[in-house]
Amino acid sequence: KFTVLGSDQPIIAIVGEEVILPCQLSPRMSAINMTVRWDRDQVNSPVYLYENTLHMTDVQDKAYRGRTALFEEKLETGNVSLRMGPIHVSDEGIYICFVESLVWYGDTQIKVIVTETGSVPLIYLDDYEGKRIRLGCKSSGWYPKPEVTWTDGKNQKLTTMSETIETEDDGLFSVNSYVTTDDSSQKPTCHIRNNIMKETRESSLQISG
Repeated sequence: KFTVLGSDQPIIAIVGEEVILPCQLSPRMSAINMTVRWDRDQVNSPVYLYENTLHMTDVQDKAYRGRTALFEEKLETGNVSLRMGPIHVSDEGIYICFVESLVWYGDTQIKVIVTETGSVPLIYLDDYEGKRIRLGCKSSGWYPKPEVTWTDGKNQKLTTMSETIETEDDGLFSVNSYVTTDDSSQKPTCHIRNNIMKETRESSLQISG
């Protein structure tokens, strides 16, 4: 008998990089002659299938072909972790690691959270009326949707007038945020934050009074 161990914590996967989904037999034993199947929610074909000592890539879901692999040299110690990459936004979800021997089977679930921190924002003059100016702040390449805030030179929050978030072709988000201020509030700063990675990109604009 064996237990299949995964990860209690979600696995954070960064777009374009590689990630390892941990899966280990306990007690340690060889998985070379076992069936190892990786599945994910809402996908019918396996993400990866190892059966009869063969890597069955022909039955794999097309989206994962050429992007997934087991660690061949570690099967002997019961390590059936999956290497996956480069990561796409669509890889986010619940993955199941299923292992079956002739007499026993077990599985575990692993949650994958995909993220990406976008570009340094660009601040631009959108419009002006007398002493009041409307500033825009734009940035792209974020996942999930980022949080945008504006501050003035004294680090006081400015009220955002409007904000649009659009989905790019690759599933990442681009953001446009607008604020209205007068030229006495020096150095408006636009902060865009990825709350998963706790990363912020920011830009400031110096306004001459």
